[in-house]
Amino acid sequence: MTPWHQPCFTEIVKFLTRLLVLALAPLAVHASDLSEQVLAEINLARTAPQQYAQIVASQAGNSHGGEGDRAVAEAVHFLQKARPLPPLTPSTGMSRGALSYVLESGPTGGRGHRGADGSLPWDRMARFGRQIGQAGENIDYGVHDARAIVIRLIVDDGVRDRGHRKNIFSSSYHVAGAATGYHATYGAMCVIDFAGGYVEGEHGRVAARSMPFSML
Repeated sequence: MTPWHQPCFTEIVKFLTRLLVLALAPLAVHASDLSEQVLAEINLARTAPQQYAQIVASQAGNSHGGEGDRAVAEAVHFLQKARPLPPLTPSTGMSRGALSYVLESGPTGGRGHRGADGSLPWDRMARFGRQIGQAGENIDYGVHDARAIVIRLIVDDGVRDRGHRKNIFSSSYHVAGAATGYHATYGAMCVIDFAGGYVEGEHGRVAARSMPFSML
């Protein structure tokens, strides 16, 4: 490349980079907003389960895990009897850990909780801070709407132990982080991480009051 072409090529690369950033910015903002909406929806279900029972009854739709209406009815009954719980405190570090898994797993169409490097949810949380107490993770695929994501996880059709629902309504969890993004197979994925407490890595801030629970 001649000296004259070098600066020209550099400017073209810069211009194309700016165009790419402008094109992707709305998607990044949407993903961030959706993640915040998911946590807000979870907190609505935790703090007002009887109200959320009505939401599930009216909006659950058809389930796809094999149980159908029976799973929806069972979820509504659970919510009607559930006692309100405190809202989960959002954690920046835990959300970053969830996002790292979305960015790793989404483009390859992966499933499950174990990363390509063998990492598990608490390993990814540890990259951006320190988990305190118990921890867990929910993942949903193929849905772009916060309420639909949370309803599916609460109904938990096809999951025998209702593990996703247990995470949402666990009194052991006081802090959470979420991330959403593209998934090669299902179009979208949402990762939600839960913990008893969390110390943010950058400034050592405690995201939620620590509780004396055992580590998973």
